[in-house]
Amino acid sequence: MNIDPRYDNPVSAIGRLALRKTRDVAARHARVPGVRALVRHERCTGCGACVRKGFCRFGAIRLDDSRKALVDDQACRGCTRCTHLCPRNALTMEIRPTAIVRETLRTLDKELGRVLDPQKR
Repeated sequence: MNIDPRYDNPVSAIGRLALRKTRDVAARHARVPGVRALVRHERCTGCGACVRKGFCRFGAIRLDDSRKALVDDQACRGCTRCTHLCPRNALTMEIRPTAIVRETLRTLDKELGRVLDPQKR
């Protein structure tokens, strides 16, 4: 059976469209947990390259009144792209453990303290 190559199976077309849209949504909304961009104000010269050249694909970087870079924590996805592109190395990443990691470390610390110091039981 020969199928006309111009005919596109509707189910396949819907599947490809759904996959493409899923990738778009994930790229737009996914974020690296516990990671965010910071500006080293002493290094930022206010050149504006970060905004002008679109270092951040999510629009998380803008300039303040003194022309220094600012990072919007809500928009930052933690991708680290801006840190590699800044000519003055003024952008850096802050890595903080997520809530689940902090809680696990607290629990582990309590248990280790109890085991290592039996008098605190």
